Amino acid sequence: GMLYHGKNEHDEIGQLWGQFNPRMNEIKNITDGAFGVCGHTQEDGNFDYLAGFAVSSVEDLPKGMTSWEVPAQKYAVFPCTLPTLHKTYQYAFETWLPASGYKYTSGPDFEYYDESFNPEVDDSILTIYIPIE
Repeated sequence: GMLYHGKNEHDEIGQLWGQFNPRMNEIKNITDGAFGVCGHTQEDGNFDYLAGFAVSSVEDLPKGMTSWEVPAQKYAVFPCTLPTLHKTYQYAFETWLPASGYKYTSGPDFEYYDESFNPEVDDSILTIYIPIE
């Protein structure tokens, strides 16, 4: 997929998806819906975000795209919509996680957009996955 690095202070991730969406058909070997993967968070608040798809092979990546391997592990799962995405992340980390008995663990958290997801429909469901132990 396509990579962003920063703090997302001006909806850069939304802009990234706007750049990525027209190029989706360039990706070969797609095996699942779309993913927005967060990783490499730094102390200053900068992080990496990859908008992309799960694929069976990373050979022949389109120009300007990269790949990440997301490890299999235990995740807490939170359904939400695009308008509630930020509040759902906030709830997951600030309310649910401290009260759950689980700990946030290393590994990326990600958003999953299945084939039924429609970004033009406010109540279309996506799912947030947060790595826990």
